[in-house]
Amino acid sequence: MKKLALAATVGFSLSMLAAGPATALSLDAAPSGSVPTDGSHSSESGAAEEEGSEGDPKSHNEDLALRFATMTLYEVAHGKGIEYTVDGLKAGDIVTTSLNDKKSVVKKDGPFDGSVVVDEEPDVPTALPFMVYVERDGERVREMSTSVDLMAEGDRSEYEDGTLLMNPEEDTNDTALGTDGVNFTMVNCSAEDEVVFRVFKKSTDGQTKVWEKRQLAGEDESASVRYTADSSKDLWGRYVITAECGDLEDSAPLQVYIDE
Repeated sequence: MKKLALAATVGFSLSMLAAGPATALSLDAAPSGSVPTDGSHSSESGAAEEEGSEGDPKSHNEDLALRFATMTLYEVAHGKGIEYTVDGLKAGDIVTTSLNDKKSVVKKDGPFDGSVVVDEEPDVPTALPFMVYVERDGERVREMSTSVDLMAEGDRSEYEDGTLLMNPEEDTNDTALGTDGVNFTMVNCSAEDEVVFRVFKKSTDGQTKVWEKRQLAGEDESASVRYTADSSKDLWGRYVITAECGDLEDSAPLQVYIDE
C-alpha cells in the first residue's frame, strides 16, 4: 500500500474547486465495535433511506457532507461555491438550501450532489451557517444543518494522490463530535474507485474500529463523508482516522476532549 502524509491544512486550490462535486454516504454512526461488513452499502445507509421516507420533517444532519469544510471568502462567492452531498434521496425529491431559492430535482435514488454560490463575498472570516431542505410529494421530509469555516486566505498547494482531509483538524470536543460531526474527504483517487473511511478509537489495549463507510469516488476523483458519533457513549479520547482508495491510503489522528 502506498502511504502518504496528511496535508497540513484543509484549504483547497481553486483548480480543485473546478472539479465535479463529490458524493457521500449517510453517516448514521454505528454502535461501538459494530461496523458494516458488506461490499458497497451499509445497514446505516438503508436505515437512513427508510427514515427519510417518513412524512414529518426531521433533522438528518449526518446525511449532509461538505466537499469543502473550510473555504476562503472568495471561494464561497465564486465558481461552484459550496459543494455538498445529501444521501438517501429518491428520484423526484426537491432540494433547496438556505442560501438561495433555487430548487434542484433529484434524478435518481441515492446520493445527491449539489452546489450553491453565496450572492455576496463575505467581509470577514467566520462560520457560515448552511442548511439543506428536502421536499417529497409536497411535504418537507428533511432539514439538515452544518456550517462552512471561512478564512481570508490559505494554503493553495496541490495535494498528493490519495490524501485524507479532515475538518476540524486534530482535535474537537465530545459535544461537537456527537452533534456537528467531523467531515472527511479523500482526494485525488481514481474516479469510480471505492473509498473506505474508518474510525478507530485508541485504548490501553490497542485500538477498536468504531465506524466505517464505503463510497465510490465521483468524477472529481474524491469522496466526502460525515461522521457523527453516538452521543450516548463516552466519546472523549484519542482516535485514528484512515481512508483508502485503490492502492492508496492515508491516516490522521483526532483528539476528542470533554466539553465542560
